[in-house]
Amino acid sequence: QSLTVQTTPDITINMAVIGDIMCHGPNFKDAYNANTKQYDFSTFFTQIKSYISEADIAIGNLETTFAGGKRAYSGYPTFNSPVALAEDVSDMGIDLLTTANNHSLDTGYDGLVNTLNELDKLGISHTGTFRSQEEKDSILIKDVNGIKIAFLCYTYGTNGIPVPSGKEYCV
Repeated sequence: QSLTVQTTPDITINMAVIGDIMCHGPNFKDAYNANTKQYDFSTFFTQIKSYISEADIAIGNLETTFAGGKRAYSGYPTFNSPVALAEDVSDMGIDLLTTANNHSLDTGYDGLVNTLNELDKLGISHTGTFRSQEEKDSILIKDVNGIKIAFLCYTYGTNGIPVPSGKEYCV
């Protein structure tokens, strides 16, 4: 009697991981086009775009918020960036952003929620900050070429900005 051994072929994935995506005052001033009254951050990423866009999955850490509304754009110490930054990060090929870090609450709970809403509009997955306990309790798992990867994100603190009472799930 012969024994048949079935083997599964090896799977290789190409993962690109970049560090902090943030926007200091000089950055958003440089990205502003006075003629079009638009922000364009795409030129900031030209030297890494090919690495990011060619990856099977690309991940970054978002160290700013997209508070929207009438809130002024700001850099250090409390970051609030134009949503054009998220659009250009998406166009570069970022698939997933970690959002729990010391700047998660720079524009308060509303800014945190608006940031997640903007990422959702662009189809960028995210973990680390949440709009509800249910979202927090759901682990982000991505299937990358048949390999399932769980993504977790934590932070040591929020630069002294208190997590809102009753919304402890948010970071």
